[in-house]
Amino acid sequence: MKRSTVFTPALLGATCLGACVTGAALPAFATPTDGQVRGHEEIIVTATRTPVALADSLASVTLISREELDARQPLDLVDVFRQTPSLDISRSGGPGSATSLYTRGTANGHTLILVDGQRVSSATLGSANFQFLNPDQIERIEVVRGAHSSLYGSEAIGGVIQVFTRDGSTNPGSANQDTYVTTATGSNSLQKVAAGSSGGIGNLRYGVHGSYLETDGIDNLIVDTGYNRDKDGYRNKSINASVGYQFDNGADIALRFLESGNRNEYDSAFSPNTRPYSDSRLQNINLRGLVPVTDFWQSQLSLGLATDDSDNYDGAIDSKSPGHNTGNFRTRRQQLFWQNDFTLLEDHIVTVGYDYYEDEVTASSAFVDDSGQPVKTRDNRAAFAQYQGSWSLLDLVLGLREEDNEEFGSHTTANASLGFHLNEQHLLVVTWAEGFKAPTFNDLYWPASAFSAGNPDLMPEQSENREISLRGHYELWHWSLAYFENDVENLIEWAPGPDFVWRPYNVSEAEISGAELAAGTTLAGWHLEAAYTWLDPIDANTGNRLVKRTRSNLTLNVDKSWGDLSLGLAVKGQDERYTNTSNSQWLGGYTTVGLRLGYQITTALEGNVKVENLFDKGYQLNNGYNQDGRLWQLGLTYRL
Repeated sequence: MKRSTVFTPALLGATCLGACVTGAALPAFATPTDGQVRGHEEIIVTATRTPVALADSLASVTLISREELDARQPLDLVDVFRQTPSLDISRSGGPGSATSLYTRGTANGHTLILVDGQRVSSATLGSANFQFLNPDQIERIEVVRGAHSSLYGSEAIGGVIQVFTRDGSTNPGSANQDTYVTTATGSNSLQKVAAGSSGGIGNLRYGVHGSYLETDGIDNLIVDTGYNRDKDGYRNKSINASVGYQFDNGADIALRFLESGNRNEYDSAFSPNTRPYSDSRLQNINLRGLVPVTDFWQSQLSLGLATDDSDNYDGAIDSKSPGHNTGNFRTRRQQLFWQNDFTLLEDHIVTVGYDYYEDEVTASSAFVDDSGQPVKTRDNRAAFAQYQGSWSLLDLVLGLREEDNEEFGSHTTANASLGFHLNEQHLLVVTWAEGFKAPTFNDLYWPASAFSAGNPDLMPEQSENREISLRGHYELWHWSLAYFENDVENLIEWAPGPDFVWRPYNVSEAEISGAELAAGTTLAGWHLEAAYTWLDPIDANTGNRLVKRTRSNLTLNVDKSWGDLSLGLAVKGQDERYTNTSNSQWLGGYTTVGLRLGYQITTALEGNVKVENLFDKGYQLNNGYNQDGRLWQLGLTYRL
């Protein structure tokens, strides 16, 4: 009986959508649901779950387009996020190694990552393995900073990052086709190839893209005494396919599939005479329908399945034997959402919706509750509502979400944003928002032993975010200045109890404040984007800075074209970060410079060369782990 009630909203939504799709023609309701360029405007959808012009968004947003990805030729999303304002990375070695993401100083796992609208985080770790998402499969990325749990629920304390995979033509009736093959080679025996085709036939659109990447990597550990002293390689195989159809009445249906298979090697003190590695698989399947029910009511229904599998092995050195399986974890998440947008007046939109997801976890060590019974699943239901209103000088966004989690019960979050147009070029925005993060399976149900155990009595981590920003948009340039505060309570930390057994507890609080300054211009063929973030991330219990957070973060991206020749420059600078809670040990700051050069050899063939860390700067992003020195990459792209 319990499971049947879960899908009642979905069945109702499916009935409504099916009736509208197959029924009589309705007035056209053209909406760029996946975000695109409408006219000369850049459109985003993540900040409000509805299409909004980037320049009009009340949220702090960075949009990364396919054109930017093509120009930068990033190896992985770590390369992309390191050049994005207010995102900080900690990584345990080279490509494919364990990676943490900190948005505006919040903890790893406090940034919700979506792929085509679906959650992709591990239910055991509580964070997403975004380092395995290949940029060759991505159309665009929206980075929304600040708490957005009133729209998305758990994890959206520091921000929301949505990755949109490559799709077919978004113009009904278009026969445009993009078919390409790209290949690259580079440092550390890098070999990379990608190919794909996307387009449209009448109202049908399609896309198929695949990629393969392999590198010998680097020796991840700085001091590897007692470890296997070898390079830790990485391999990625990815495929992305989609098909969609837009009906004459404006209804739209689309099916998307993404899979990423990865192998990354690492070092282990427990197996010094082996070559340990991890095989992982990320898979995302999504079926979505959109219907203009009336000329003022649009309805969306999405059904999806996200999978995160990981198997660890202690492979023998100089042997083809895979070795012994030392552990495995699998997350299988069924998801649905039903969203309804009502345009009451031209500039007033009310959104109401229902979210549901069920996590199913299996592992080599069973998760158990406090009575010792195995726990494999938990579900989460939520209802949300949002109002967006615009007047001549004022913009207003209000949001509310009620969460019902099988483990910890109900949780309510809200947000309010007010924008005041000082004139046509300047916008002042004030925002208040709440966020929360649900405890993970590891936190709640970690198998009990003499040394560690889970804690089923944990409460969600929760936050209160305040922000004020001022922005200017002109014909040739733009700028923004934001100040924010984020107070996070009930932070979960593992600590020994009275019985000396390590368990997670709600013991910590953080007080984070900061400022962001960004500016960009396009002048005389030069395109420049610069951003500086200052942070003061404090542990409220000790007064010390939170570990692994930098205080100053600078990014600079410059591009210039001369006919068939293009040149790019990327600069990244950070100050020191502490590696322990007492702030007695730290990693030094650094600045790296990257150069890229592209040349259109023929109308179909383009060559590019890229050098990362031009001055071979030595630095660390995690204590005890190496990062790449100077790297080069040479590539060719052929388009039909």
